[in-house]
Amino acid sequence: MFWPSDNSWRRRLLCSLLLHCLIALQNCGPANAFTILSPFSYTSLSFKNLLNSVLLSSNANLAGAGRNLKSDVLEDASLITPKLIRKYGYPSETHTIYTKDGYILEMHRIPKKGAQPVLLMHGILDTSATWVLMGPKSGLGYMLSDLGYDVWMGNSRGNRYSKNHTSLNSDYQEFWDFTFHEMGKYDLPANIDYILSKTGYEQLHYIGHSQGTAIFWVLCSEQPAYSQKILSMHALAPIAYIHDMKSPLFRTLVLFLDFLTAATRMLRITEFMPNTKFLVDHSQVVCHDNAMTQDVCSNILFLVAGYNSEQLNKTMLPVMLSHTPSGASIKQLEHFGQLMKSGHFRKFDRGYLRNQLEYNRITPPDYDLSRVKVPVALYYSVNDLLVSTTGVDRLARELPNVVDKYLVPMERFNHLDFLWAIDVKPLVYNRLVRNIRRVENHKAKLTANLAQYLAMQFQKRQQTIQNQIQNLPPNVHLPHGLMMLNPTTAAATPATTTTTVTTPATIETTGTTEERIEERIQDEIVNQEDDAEVLATTLSSDMITA
Repeated sequence: MFWPSDNSWRRRLLCSLLLHCLIALQNCGPANAFTILSPFSYTSLSFKNLLNSVLLSSNANLAGAGRNLKSDVLEDASLITPKLIRKYGYPSETHTIYTKDGYILEMHRIPKKGAQPVLLMHGILDTSATWVLMGPKSGLGYMLSDLGYDVWMGNSRGNRYSKNHTSLNSDYQEFWDFTFHEMGKYDLPANIDYILSKTGYEQLHYIGHSQGTAIFWVLCSEQPAYSQKILSMHALAPIAYIHDMKSPLFRTLVLFLDFLTAATRMLRITEFMPNTKFLVDHSQVVCHDNAMTQDVCSNILFLVAGYNSEQLNKTMLPVMLSHTPSGASIKQLEHFGQLMKSGHFRKFDRGYLRNQLEYNRITPPDYDLSRVKVPVALYYSVNDLLVSTTGVDRLARELPNVVDKYLVPMERFNHLDFLWAIDVKPLVYNRLVRNIRRVENHKAKLTANLAQYLAMQFQKRQQTIQNQIQNLPPNVHLPHGLMMLNPTTAAATPATTTTTVTTPATIETTGTTEERIEERIQDEIVNQEDDAEVLATTLSSDMITA
């Protein structure tokens, strides 16, 4: 973990904790999940106002400077994802997805008609905006669109764009009864099927960040057939084995996991850090360039993700902290805490009795990473406080088809730099795009080899059928319209109508000769298809390597 050598960071950290208190108190307001605190509402409100006064009075120019902010920054902080995309001259679409368990998800698209689809999936507390909020020069969504891809950006259940359900209100406790497991089991397949149905493609590229990678491992483990629908998977800061996570904040929380779990259930706290107007407004005031409290905002990010001031565009802090955090289930955090505590990548631990009922064992089963047959590229860094290099090493050993394992060549590159770093394009995205191209080129080569093989087999089968026809019994009339496949055009041409030769020993003389000829031809075609399937399987096993 890298912190400045002077003591200034300590003062900034203190300020960041002050702001955390402010945000936490706001979250303890009208949400039903926090109604337990209603007896203290007047005290909370007074303390909140006091903190506001402290922050505002700490900078004589703060209020005036807020009006002098760059208009783009202020506007981008308040725009939703589709409007943010359209603002910068790109087309934008909004799609509604229904999952099998009733959740209604919103997916955002930068369309490119007829182009290869790519699905981008965000991490915990994040949204689709994370791929575009840094603008066309740095946003991965814009970059992929410029390269000719059809870009789809998902939103997991529970964030600001996906808080609807066919029968449950988000105020209900039952609405929040999910972890990242349900996202991988229900949300992701619904998104993938919808995209492939809309575009007509059979496969798509998948790019995930943090939790967006974990739900992909869940999908392939629970429904391995979906591996056939993924052309390649690119994991930014991949989450699986996090027992040695370096974040002091989360490691401290894990020490009290059992207590916190019991407390949240008793108090009926179900949602964590939703996106609110309070958060947006205060991010714009506290985090702008002229505010002396700007370092508070940057240190909040560093406390969670790792210190890297040289790659943080501080001007964009109001935008980052207006779109993120954007809400998550308390149960999601509990599940990640269990992974840290157990050292396993496994399903949610419901307790001995419920585990026995749910899983038929007293401990939850591990996810089967050997089922992730997709070509996977892993991108990770040393200074990521949430993802350790040893965890990525273990993940790479258990995944069967890792095509690239890339350690970012910057010592201080952190968890959020994969999304928002100033130099993220040369450090990460350029390599990611090269890997996408390599997979596509490999598929094109595989398709060409398969087509060549099929053409050769067509010729061989056709010659075999021709030889058999020449050896038919005398005066045998082929049925009208009996067709033979052409290897180059796949069109059909009529066969010779009459042949007079000696009866070969290999052809029986009982039954209708014409029917036996048709059956033999069909057998040859089936044999050819079987050979092609064997070749495709053989060639697919020889995947590209890093």
